[in-house]
This record gives sequence, structure tokens and C-alpha cells, in this order.
Amino acid sequence: MRLYEELKKSEASLEFVGARVVFLPLRAAYFEGVKALGDFSEMRVEVCFPACSIAIEGEGLSIGKYTDGDLCILGKVRSLSLLEGV
Repeated sequence: MRLYEELKKSEASLEFVGARVVFLPLRAAYFEGVKALGDFSEMRVEVCFPACSIAIEGEGLSIGKYTDGDLCILGKVRSLSLLEGV
């Protein structure tokens, strides 16, 4: 649970139409407002939101939590890029 407490306190966040992303550099990324997951591997995860889709790239990526529109990706998140939408 310590990880989730750190995510709540993190100032590295991004908000866009219907979604929010919080980062802990090189540890995890937490997403709110997730509609679905696309492709998934240890190096890349595609996340779909109501208004857009994004790709997360890094190393050793895994799903820490995925429920009720919330997603926690563990691992060394190196980049986030817009695939389509907004």
C-alpha cells in the first residue's frame, strides 16, 4: 500500500478530458478514467480512454491494479505518447 500512498502525494500528474495520469518516475504510473486496454507487453502498454488512446513505453511493465476504470502500471515508465483523440 505504500506505493499507492506515494502516488496520491505525487506532483507529477497530467489531466485531460475524462482522465488523469500520475507518475512516480521509473517506478509506476496510475491512470483514472480507463475504458480499455489495447496491446500489452513488458515494454509497451496501450491504454484507451473515452476521448483518446495513449501508449506507455518502458521496461519491465506489469499491471499492478486494473479495476473500475483505475489502472496502475508498475515498472520503469519512460514515455507516454498520444495515439489518437484529443
